[in-house]
Amino acid sequence: MRFAVLADVHANLHALDAMLPLLERERPDRWIVAGDLVGYGPHPDECVARVLELDPLCVAGNHDLIALGRLGDDRCIPLARESLGWTAATMSAGTRAALDALPLLADEGDVVVAHGSLDDPQEYVRGEEAALGQLGQLERRHPDARVLVLGHTHQPLAVTGAGALATSSVPLAAGERAVLNPGSVGQSREREPLARALVLDLGAGEARFVHTAYDSEACAAALRLRGLDPMSCHVPPAPFPGAYRLRRMARRALRRRPPAAGSAAGAARDARVDDPQP
Repeated sequence: MRFAVLADVHANLHALDAMLPLLERERPDRWIVAGDLVGYGPHPDECVARVLELDPLCVAGNHDLIALGRLGDDRCIPLARESLGWTAATMSAGTRAALDALPLLADEGDVVVAHGSLDDPQEYVRGEEAALGQLGQLERRHPDARVLVLGHTHQPLAVTGAGALATSSVPLAAGERAVLNPGSVGQSREREPLARALVLDLGAGEARFVHTAYDSEACAAALRLRGLDPMSCHVPPAPFPGAYRLRRMARRALRRRPPAAGSAAGAARDARVDDPQP
């Protein structure tokens, strides 16, 4: 069976629309989505609708639960809290109902899907040690499963009982269990704004990571239009510790300072900082 695997769409329709044709060419038998359909991005309703059209094996992520009010935002960074507040206030009743119906864990024979970990949608399974711990739990709780698909970290990951593997093409030996994370479709945390996903072919015994560029400038423009931070869907590594905190402080200070009446400089500053662009 061949699966197309997505995670962390984060309401980024531009990235999702770039990734779906790439995966459709793989002719998957089933789609998997490891949560976080909303949060950060400007198109929650459109992305939830687009994902559910795939009839996927799909779980709720922590951002989905926070937008529904089922989970608190105390562990979120300010950028996430801002976008989640907007999402909760603007998403449609249909989107809310669709997210509320998603399980925290999904099981389809050989494959189990969760967001953060088997027990906690907010837990980060980032490295080999944490992944091997998840494999131990998978063996005890889902003895027939071969693969655990996770999201949440926004970073590709492949770990088998033999250890961590390169995230390009990963062989899956018969009888071997694996933890796989496709990386994020909609919020790259790399230097370049890439959409990432995974093709899992159980018949061929292979997991293949894929990525594509997308129109990140159009996504940033859509964020500005909604009064959201244009960096919300692409957070590259900070150039130095505390860089993003200083940026947020400066942005808030400029927002609080009223522009001089009739000032062209003030208007230009507001367009740059408050982003009230049409």
